[in-house]
Amino acid sequence: MIKEAKIMRVECPACGYRLLDKGNEAAGPVQTKCARCKRVWEVELATGEFKKVSGKPITRRKGDSDSP
Repeated sequence: MIKEAKIMRVECPACGYRLLDKGNEAAGPVQTKCARCKRVWEVELATGEFKKVSGKPITRRKGDSDSP
């Protein structure tokens, strides 16, 4: 019997562009660069946490909760 893999889409937290697809048992840190906004992210696949490695700062948009 073949086990069906569940694939999850991982998106850039800055622009929403697709960074990669991960399987349900994927774990560990991965560095990837967004093709749209050119920021480099380190993604912890097990927890889904993002850490920006390099790139321009994330702009705050009007209406965001932390915007003045």
